[in-house]
Amino acid sequence: MAKRNVAPIPKTHERPPGPRGQDTKGNNELFLKEVFNTTNKYRAMHGCPAVTINAALNKLAQEWANHLRDQNTMAHRPNPKYGENIFLSGGMDVTGDLPVEMWYREINSYDFNKAQFVPTAGHFTQLIWKSSVEMGSGVARK
Repeated sequence: MAKRNVAPIPKTHERPPGPRGQDTKGNNELFLKEVFNTTNKYRAMHGCPAVTINAALNKLAQEWANHLRDQNTMAHRPNPKYGENIFLSGGMDVTGDLPVEMWYREINSYDFNKAQFVPTAGHFTQLIWKSSVEMGSGVARK
C-alpha cells in the first residue's frame, strides 16, 4: 500500500455528549448539523468540494432511520438509488461528528494508488467521493 499524504485523523468527538435519552428536535438538528459540517471538513482535507443539504435526501434518510429504529435492526436499504452510510449507537449518546469520524477511519483500508472500491473502505469512499454534491441525513432515537 502506498504512503498517503493526508492529514492525521482529527479527534473531533472528544466533547461531552448531549443529555441522555432526549429525543428533542433541537438535539436532532444539532446532531445533523454536526454530521454535515464534519463531512465537509473531511472532504476539504482531500480537495473535494463541499456538499450541500438536499431536503429530498434528508426525507429519504429520515424515513430509513425511522424504519431501522422501528424494526430494531441495522441494514442498508435494499437496492438503493443513492449511496449511504449508516451508524448505530448501542445505548450511548454521541455527537454527530463521531459517525463521520468512524467512517473516515476506513481510510486505512483504501489504496490511493489503485483507486478501486474495496468493501472495507466503502464508508470512507462514500464520504469523500469527489463527484458527490448533495447529501441528506436522518437520525432516529429510541
